[in-house]
Amino acid sequence: MYQRDYMMRMIEQFTVTLGQVLFQRRNQRFAEAMELLTQAMKQLLGLNSKMVLALSVKDLLALLSTQGEFDAGKGLLLSDMLKAEGDLLVDAAEEPEGVACYLKSLELLLEMRWMHETVEIEQEMEERIDSLLAVVKPGLMPLRVLKPLVNYYDSAGRLDKAEDTLFFILDADVNNMEWMDTGLRMLERWQMMSKDELAQGGLNTEEVHETYTQLAKMKQKVSKTERM
Repeated sequence: MYQRDYMMRMIEQFTVTLGQVLFQRRNQRFAEAMELLTQAMKQLLGLNSKMVLALSVKDLLALLSTQGEFDAGKGLLLSDMLKAEGDLLVDAAEEPEGVACYLKSLELLLEMRWMHETVEIEQEMEERIDSLLAVVKPGLMPLRVLKPLVNYYDSAGRLDKAEDTLFFILDADVNNMEWMDTGLRMLERWQMMSKDELAQGGLNTEEVHETYTQLAKMKQKVSKTERM
């Protein structure tokens, strides 16, 4: 309960800043809006957005931790700041830079979702993840984001999305045996589900069987090529 109250206070404080950012955006004062976000990010992490984007998510998680304990509230707030900066950059006709912010925010949330410190804010994280997925399509995502996204969709029961994302990975890295094995294990688990469970995930028994067969053939082909 303390963690949630603390988190909500932090988000409420940022909401005031976000309101000011939105006001500046509407008036196309992009530099002023960016400065507000830069100051907010510096206050949170002591870093500007360029430095944040340059760091790996693993490094960001370490910066948001104290004595090995991750601060979930700060993590959620950083994801909000990155999303707000992405919106601002897209409005300012700097779409590639904006997408980079979206991707960093999404990657951060996907990694946070598996941490024990974030159990209380699972719903808040899922809302933000879905909001980001509405503006960044899988075809624009690097492998480092697609891989945890498969696990997210799978764990959320969105099986059709997990399947689609798996093939985005394999299209980008056609000889990735590790992800072929991961996909086969995932599909083996799905084959044990009932028809109703599969239907809730957007698939049926025949589709799962066909995908498993397709993936097994892909693995066999790659294995044969590697032995030659």
